[in-house]
Amino acid sequence: MANFKLIAQSEEKYQGIPASRGIAMGSVYVYNVHSPSFETNVDSEVSIETEISEYFQAIEQSKKELNKVFGLAKEKLDEKNLQIFEAQLTFLNDDVLHRTIIKRIKSEHSSAYRIFNDEIKSIESRLLSSKDEYLRERVNDLEDIKNRVLRNITKKKLVSKIQENAIVIARNLTPADTILFSNRKMLGLATDLGGTNSHVAIIARSLNIPAVVGMKNVSVHVNTNDFIILDAYGGCLIKNPDEKTIQSYKRQIATRLTIVNLLKDVSDRPAKTKDGKLFKLSVNLEFDKEVDFVRENLNCSVGLYRTEHLFLEKGDFPTEEEQYQNYKMLAEKIFPNEVTIRTFDIGGDKILPDTQKELNPFLGWRGIRICLDKKDIFLSQLTAILRASEKKNVRIMFPMIASLDEVIEAKKLLEQAKSILRKQKIKFDNKIKIGIMIEVPSSIYIADSLAKEVDFFSIGTNDLIQYTLAVDRDSSLVSSLYQKFHPAVIRSLQTIINYAKKNHVQVSVCGEMAGDIYAGLMLIGMGVDELSVETSTFLEIKNQISKFTLAQLKNISSKVLSMDKESQIRKFLSTKLK
Repeated sequence: MANFKLIAQSEEKYQGIPASRGIAMGSVYVYNVHSPSFETNVDSEVSIETEISEYFQAIEQSKKELNKVFGLAKEKLDEKNLQIFEAQLTFLNDDVLHRTIIKRIKSEHSSAYRIFNDEIKSIESRLLSSKDEYLRERVNDLEDIKNRVLRNITKKKLVSKIQENAIVIARNLTPADTILFSNRKMLGLATDLGGTNSHVAIIARSLNIPAVVGMKNVSVHVNTNDFIILDAYGGCLIKNPDEKTIQSYKRQIATRLTIVNLLKDVSDRPAKTKDGKLFKLSVNLEFDKEVDFVRENLNCSVGLYRTEHLFLEKGDFPTEEEQYQNYKMLAEKIFPNEVTIRTFDIGGDKILPDTQKELNPFLGWRGIRICLDKKDIFLSQLTAILRASEKKNVRIMFPMIASLDEVIEAKKLLEQAKSILRKQKIKFDNKIKIGIMIEVPSSIYIADSLAKEVDFFSIGTNDLIQYTLAVDRDSSLVSSLYQKFHPAVIRSLQTIINYAKKNHVQVSVCGEMAGDIYAGLMLIGMGVDELSVETSTFLEIKNQISKFTLAQLKNISSKVLSMDKESQIRKFLSTKLK
C-alpha cells in the first residue's frame, strides 16, 4: 500500500449502511455528477425535423454507450445482475416512449430536450411516490438513462475515467458508473444516497468492492485526495484517521488475509467446538449458481433456500412444474445433506404482480399472509416441494408466522397437497419436517404453543430486530439504532431457544446475526442447534467455532444475558471472543 504523508488534523467519522463487506484505505476521488443543462430555443425557433433527428441520434449514442458498459459487465457479473443493463437497453428501445416523445415535440412545437426531460421526470415522480422500496430504488437507474440521453442531445462528452486506486465518493452512482470505475481499480465506494437493495450495492457485492451507502452528505465533507478508511463491515468512513486508527485497521486487514489462507484447511473438517462438540453449520442460498459451489467446496446442508427469486426472475408466480424442477435439482445436488426450503416470502420490499399501495408494506400483506390468501399458488408450491422430497432430505419452512392459526392453516394445505400426490401415486416424504420462521415479536410470546405444532424453529434475526426495535435498518436516518446486541433482542432470542428446548424442537438462526463472528458464537452458547450463514462467511465461522469450548461459550452467553446496555454487550463480546 502506498505511503501517505498525513497532516495533523482531527479524525472525523461518518456513519452509513454497509452494503458490500470489506475495508479500504486510500485516497479519495469525489465524483460529481452534473445534470445536463440546455438553453432551449423559443418555440418559434424550434425546427421539428431537427429536434426529432437529434433525439434519435441521442438515443442511438446512448445505446452504444450502454452496450459498451454491458460488454464490460458480462466479464464481471453473473447473468442475474446483467439484467440491470438489459433493462436499461430495453427502455431505450421502447417504441411507445419514442412515439410519445415525437408526438409531443410536434404538438407542442418544443425541443426534444425539454420533452424527454419532462416525460422521464413524470415516470420518476410515480416511482418515488410508491411505498415499495424496490420501485423507489429504480429511480436511480432511470435518472442514469435520462442524464445519458440529455447529455447526448446537447452533444456533451462522456466523462467515465477516474484516477486509479481510489475510493470513490459520490452523491449517488449508477450501475454503469460502478462498472466503468471498477476498470480503474476502484478500492471502494461510498454514496450519500442508496440502500442495500440499490443496484450499485448489488453490483459492488458481485465485484467484492467494499461499499457503504446512505451516508447522507459525506460527499460534501471529503475532498479528492483526502486520505480515508472505509469500513464496510461497520458501515463507517473515517477521514483524517490518526496513526493509532490506521495501525488498528492494518491489523484487521492482515488478520482477515491470514484467516482467508487458514480457512483453506478448514473446509474438510466438521464444525465442532474445541472440546469436540459437533455443531450443525449450514448455508443460506438464493440463486442456483451457488448450489455447485456449496456441493463442491462446503459439503454442508442448506439451512435456508429462498424461493422468492423464482418469482422475481419471472415477474409472476412460477408453475408447479417449474418449481419442482428447481427444488429437485437442489435436493439431488445437496444430498445426502439436508435442504430447508422456505415458502414464498414476498411483499414488504419485494414486488407483487398485483401490488397494492400500503402505508407500510413491511407491516402489511407479505409472507405467509399472501400464501394463505392465495391458496392455489401456495398449494402449488407445497406440492412441488413434496414432489422433490423423495430422497427425504427436504424440509419445509413457513415465513412471517405471527399466530398459531397461520401454522394450523398452512399445515392443512400441506396435508391437502399430500392427498393430491397420493391420488396420483407420486412418491414423496410423508414425514417431511415442518418448520417456521420466528421473526415477528408476537411469535416469541406464543413460542411454547407454536413449538407443539412444528419440528423446528428458524430465527430470522433481520426482521426480528427490525420489528422489536421499530427501526428500518435500510434507513440512513435511524440505521445506528438497528442494534443486534440490544438487550431486548438478546433476551428475546433466549426466550425462543428456551421454548424450543422445552418442546424438543430444533432451533436455528438464519439471519445476519448467524454470520457475525461474535453473535454466532454467543448464539451457540445460548443453545442454538444450527447456524445458517452466507457462503462467504461459512468457513470463517466454522474456524472460529473450533477455538472455544462449549462451556466457554455458555459462560460468555450467560454473562451477556445479565447486561443492560448494547454498548456493554458489544464491548464484552469483542474482548472475550477476539
